Amino acid sequence: MGRRARPMEYALMFPILSAFPQRPLTLKPGRGAFGGWMMALLGVVLFGGFLVLMAIEIGPAIRDDFAVRDQARPAAFARVSEGRCSSRMFLFQSCDITLDWRDKDGSHTRKLSYMFVEPHMGSWTATPMMDPQRPALVTTDLGLDRLWNRVATAIGGVVFALAIIVGLFLTARQAQAKRGEVSALSGRVLQPVPVVFDGWGKGPTWRVRDEHGAHFEWPVRKSDKPYILDAQRGLVLALRDPAGGPAFPLDEKLRFVTLTQEERARIDGSRWVPASA
Repeated sequence: MGRRARPMEYALMFPILSAFPQRPLTLKPGRGAFGGWMMALLGVVLFGGFLVLMAIEIGPAIRDDFAVRDQARPAAFARVSEGRCSSRMFLFQSCDITLDWRDKDGSHTRKLSYMFVEPHMGSWTATPMMDPQRPALVTTDLGLDRLWNRVATAIGGVVFALAIIVGLFLTARQAQAKRGEVSALSGRVLQPVPVVFDGWGKGPTWRVRDEHGAHFEWPVRKSDKPYILDAQRGLVLALRDPAGGPAFPLDEKLRFVTLTQEERARIDGSRWVPASA
């Protein structure tokens, strides 16, 4: 294996490294934790609402249909007074049905909500069904015929919603932890170094690797772009403590570090200076 370059050799290879000020630098995280926590809160509201829907409407309808499915027969006295189905990608179906009927106790109305997965285009038909032993649980053949499909869809929906909520909280927590690492580096005299850009991670994040093979991952925004030193070798600009430790990659606009106008001008000017042989 080849010999790793030393800091002085880096400065000769990339004149921009020598242009950085030798003073304590204030760093800014590419993506703060506040946005992550707001996304997590929004996820709780949206997907939490879906879970509430499952608990209040979808789940009880499935439970009641299991109770009547063995003895269900057409309910001639009931009718579908209102029904609406929507399809997503001609695969994910959701239906809201209102049933009306009269018996010796008077008029009754029951609203049902179905969710299931089935390739379909066009309209649906639904026939009222009932178990004579449970006259209050009037349902439809549309729901009974797809009972296990509805169970699987409900379980999949709950797992998906919980995974999204947990994922958003983990992402926000990671951003909070990285913010702490940035704060620990900020206010120190930092050394500019080239690091290998290993690509984008989830969140999104930047993944970088230093000359010792140590890997670091930092949250950023989708619009951020790394400060490229050598596109062919995949090298980008980073700052770290001279004693070693995490390498913090900078963006091409140098928003992640606080610099004076004179310092920015000197850095930008050195970017196009040919490297020493």
